[in-house]
Amino acid sequence: MLIKNIIFFISAFPVFVFRSNFYVKEVAIPLILLLTLTYLNSKFLNFLDKKNSKQLNLIYMSIILTYGIDNHLGLYNGIIQPNSILLLKYFTVIYWSAIFLIIGIILILYLILLNTSQDKINKIFLATLSVIFIFNLLDNAKNYQNIPAYEQKTKEKFERSKLVLILDEMSGMNSLSSQTTDGKEFNKIISNFFEKNNFVYYSNVFSNSENSVNSISSLINFEGKNISKRNMLTSKSKNYFNEYNMDKNELFSRFSSISVIQNIHINYCNNKNINKCYQYNPYDLKLIDGEIDLLSKYISIWNLNGSIFAKLTWRFLKQFDLIVSISEPEGEKVFIKEILKMLSNNINSKKYDLNFAHILVPHRPYGFDVNCNYDVKLSNLNNFYSNENHIKQHNLERKCVVILLSKFLLDINDLDNLEIFILSDHGARITNKENSSLSSIFAHKEFNSLISRNVVKRVILQEEFIKLINE
Repeated sequence: MLIKNIIFFISAFPVFVFRSNFYVKEVAIPLILLLTLTYLNSKFLNFLDKKNSKQLNLIYMSIILTYGIDNHLGLYNGIIQPNSILLLKYFTVIYWSAIFLIIGIILILYLILLNTSQDKINKIFLATLSVIFIFNLLDNAKNYQNIPAYEQKTKEKFERSKLVLILDEMSGMNSLSSQTTDGKEFNKIISNFFEKNNFVYYSNVFSNSENSVNSISSLINFEGKNISKRNMLTSKSKNYFNEYNMDKNELFSRFSSISVIQNIHINYCNNKNINKCYQYNPYDLKLIDGEIDLLSKYISIWNLNGSIFAKLTWRFLKQFDLIVSISEPEGEKVFIKEILKMLSNNINSKKYDLNFAHILVPHRPYGFDVNCNYDVKLSNLNNFYSNENHIKQHNLERKCVVILLSKFLLDINDLDNLEIFILSDHGARITNKENSSLSSIFAHKEFNSLISRNVVKRVILQEEFIKLINE
């Protein structure tokens, strides 16, 4: 009985709370819950012994062991996520593959328990779980401090500066999304926005790739249409909280003091000219003056640690509107106003001659309602939208982005001395056709600009950016 209780305690131990920046009382809550569950576990084991039900006992222990293995190894991020493209060929919903994996492990463990001496196998499982538990406890890879974030003091002030704002997955004015009534309305809204703020904007612009790493690496390294150098410019990140590193950045080399706002997809912050780096950080929302309820914070951060049980719990609670997900990319929509406020504060400080931001808005999963407030229910089941529904919701998201940008520009104190590039990495990718996957947003406002102009000729986003940045 003692060994089984220790197995339960180790299996259910919430290591993720010690890799997070929770307050002491926030750490205490899951630990008290663990002790309570361990006590209830001992009572339940006694109940099973009195029932003399070997089968139920073995099934229960198989579930506990499976939870422990998943909890400390992170089977979703370790097995399911890296193979998601392959798995989606056989499972219409990725979560089904995760559930089948859990059931498979439970069955294997049950058969092992059924055909082995209980005392012997329990000791073996205790030793095995203890090893992976200690490894998990000592492993620093998932520590919240690994999220890129720093700010270096600088006394230098820049009278003039540039802003490059990349909106992820926002399709352009000539896109598939703009062919509907809602899309045409969006075109009027964004045209009015650009004209009011004296932008030169491009209504027939295409990215060179539907892939963010391709399109952005070529953009900021002045490669134009050429995406073949991707492997020379970027690399797979070894940081748990980043997917790719931008290893070379010709744009940044032209500036001496840079602020960066980024997301988990691409890490730009390994450049020596960066004085301030912020990556969206669900562990520390105070960096952007954000607030969330404690349950949403626990579940979202537990989910970030990559176990299947955490992922399924997060998905279930999100489905029934019981939590607000602050994981990426949903979290960036929840706090997009706060993120844009940080960006405007960076600009107003005049500490940086380049302000660079790559934001996962309006990237799916969708989340804005008609009032441009984040609605967790809208982020569910996006993958099952018809193309018609995708286009309708994407147009709503695009309209909300323009409203957000309008408010953002009002927060900037000295627009005349700010050169602005607003663009998207590629289109919405609702279909594989170029008017959906490659059609992009691109607009440019020069210093002291007093005119607005619509460029209707077809251009390649990266080539036009190179031309303008070199003027």
